[in-house]
Amino acid sequence: MKLKKIFLALTLLLSFAWATPASAELKFGVVGGLNLSKMSFSGGDKGPLSSDNRCGWYIGPKAEFTLPLIGLGVDASVQYSQRRLNFDAESDGESQTYKSIEVPINVKYTIGFSSLASAYIATGPQFGFNCDKSLFRDWDISVKDANVTWNVGVGVTLLNHLQVGAGYNFALGKWAESKDPDYDLNVKANTWQVQVAYLF
Repeated sequence: MKLKKIFLALTLLLSFAWATPASAELKFGVVGGLNLSKMSFSGGDKGPLSSDNRCGWYIGPKAEFTLPLIGLGVDASVQYSQRRLNFDAESDGESQTYKSIEVPINVKYTIGFSSLASAYIATGPQFGFNCDKSLFRDWDISVKDANVTWNVGVGVTLLNHLQVGAGYNFALGKWAESKDPDYDLNVKANTWQVQVAYLF
């Protein structure tokens, strides 16, 4: 299932690149930023888990296709991400780290103010792949191997190279669930993000 989703994401990128006219701009770079994740629960007792916000970070390579005449394009990246997740006070404030590979693919619309600066809005799906199956092992909770979320964000580009943005990543489905079929707990994870990217 992981390989199929990665292959689909890469196929979409290659299809866009093939259909892009010669006047389009193709840039590569690196992106990194901070995660502020909050878990939500439904269908059962959340047990030791806490919905408190916790910080994390991500970093990875990035590619961006842009049609300068209309300001429309696509950007995509492959990110290594870590998110800290809380337990409640009765568990002495313990936390665990969710490690994943994230593949966001966003449609982006850019409005240029001058050669020095432009603003953009972006939205699109994000495919996440869990790197640590031992997460919450002692709490009878199963974190899914893969999940799909959705991004919305805004930002600015300075000097055609430096991008600074903020966005929100919200769950489209369950991120984790109880292993006990009689205990119908569903967990979702939504995340605020701040990011900085540099395009070469």
